[in-house]
Amino acid sequence: MKQQAEMATMAGWSFAAALIARSANLIALMICARVLSQEQFGQVAIMQSTVGMFGPIAGLGLSITTTKFLAEYRETDRVRAGRILALSLTVAVFAGALMTLALIALAPQLASRGLGSADLTRPLIQASGLLVLGVIESVQTGALTGLEAFSRIAKLSAWNGVLSLPVVAILAKTNGAAGAIAGLTIALAWTCLLNGIILRGECAKRGIRLSFSGWASERQVLFMFSFPAYVSGIVVAPITWMTNALLVKQGGGLAEMALFTAADRFRFLLIFVPISVSRIVVPTLARLRSAGDANGYKSALRWNVGFGMLSTVPPVLICMALSQPLMALFGTSFAHGWPVLAILALSAIPTVLNTQLGAALMSDNRAWARTGTDALLSVTFFLCAWWLIPIWHASGLAMAFALAYTAASITLWICLRYQPKAKAPAMQAVAAPV
Repeated sequence: MKQQAEMATMAGWSFAAALIARSANLIALMICARVLSQEQFGQVAIMQSTVGMFGPIAGLGLSITTTKFLAEYRETDRVRAGRILALSLTVAVFAGALMTLALIALAPQLASRGLGSADLTRPLIQASGLLVLGVIESVQTGALTGLEAFSRIAKLSAWNGVLSLPVVAILAKTNGAAGAIAGLTIALAWTCLLNGIILRGECAKRGIRLSFSGWASERQVLFMFSFPAYVSGIVVAPITWMTNALLVKQGGGLAEMALFTAADRFRFLLIFVPISVSRIVVPTLARLRSAGDANGYKSALRWNVGFGMLSTVPPVLICMALSQPLMALFGTSFAHGWPVLAILALSAIPTVLNTQLGAALMSDNRAWARTGTDALLSVTFFLCAWWLIPIWHASGLAMAFALAYTAASITLWICLRYQPKAKAPAMQAVAAPV
């Protein structure tokens, strides 16, 4: 009961942050859609998708790794926790900067060959700052999650959501698509700054000091866990971009991309609360597993799945019923895209399950099983998109998304139901102290 009460309290903080932050983000994008043409809004969307393709490559799986190891060592070995955090942040900065330069160098080829329009080269370069900032923000959030600073994360998410709204909206109004991208970059830079201040305070409060003394001893442990997460990212992200690029290349592709992106914002709103709560589960399950508390582990997992379904299914049904007026909030030209929203809203259910069940595998050091399901998701997504996009355009992409996440969720459930009797030696080494 105590464990469930603690998780309920942390879930409350996550819910508050999700509601304010995502609502503000959704409103900002609605304003952008109204002040930009539908094609310009689609341009901003494909820029974000392209940056998102490079993000997991630069991130090296460091966010989930930092969460897990800080959760395990923040009380038992603060020196080691400081080394891991210092190493993660440093690698994030260098890898993010390197991939940002790669994005700038490849922008002409990505625009002309990948997206079918050389005119998109400059917007890609303008959006490149989102890459390095996104990698840093991801590791910072992973660290705060591992420290279980959920109330601080909630308050920070709320402030970031509120403050980013006017910045993005004003710059989009005055400078079009380029202004919207600049606004998103400024908002993310502000988030990184505040994250850094709060992370420093949390570390000081817990007696954790960032240190590179003996950092070499952490490389093997860190990257043995990071590598499977990294592979998952580089498997999924390029496929996502390729399917988006396939949509953009269709007749009226940027307008269709705008419809898909508008509908996808509502999906993000539907899944953000349960997925934010699921972030609590990674450190909690890792801590319970490390303590050998099998009953607590199962109870926490059941609580997470139950909460996820209760907080997802009713809003999904409401969103599907109101899909046409909700899409019209982005502008009258978006209203006819209601089937895209209806399909993506339904896909929120397997998306949440995929995150929750995947978190359980990661906390149990079965990272490669998680990577395998991500590979299945990517293959299913690409094949379905290749088949359905030419027929139904944005609706086809939404349907491919739903089918892929459904297949991945079923596979994850099978993996959890039939667990191996013994852990692989490599995975044992991940959790063992050096």
